[in-house]
Amino acid sequence: MDTRPHFSVVTLTGDLDKSSAPRLEERLAEFIRRGHVYLVIDTTDLEFCDSTGIWVLLTSLRRTYERKGWLRLVGVHGFLGRLLELTRLRDAFPIDSTLEESLREVSGGGVPVAR
Repeated sequence: MDTRPHFSVVTLTGDLDKSSAPRLEERLAEFIRRGHVYLVIDTTDLEFCDSTGIWVLLTSLRRTYERKGWLRLVGVHGFLGRLLELTRLRDAFPIDSTLEESLREVSGGGVPVAR
């Protein structure tokens, strides 16, 4: 996790599935409880994501919004991209192509909101 003055970057690698999702959910929930409610989730190196992983991302999105924060996804592709399309959840998340693009968006002073 990379904590910056106004937001944090969480980088996901490997698989986000029923065995790894609970661990991520715990870490993100604790992070949000400690007041880190502006999150950029970098999925560029995520190789696989199942419905459990989508649920963790959705839950974390809701938790940040409840605390007047936000959550953005970066580098959505592969299984995650297909799942977001199939479930029609792609529009629930602000999504940027690259981390650099996302950092420009969040550093620009505007509050990023879902499309």
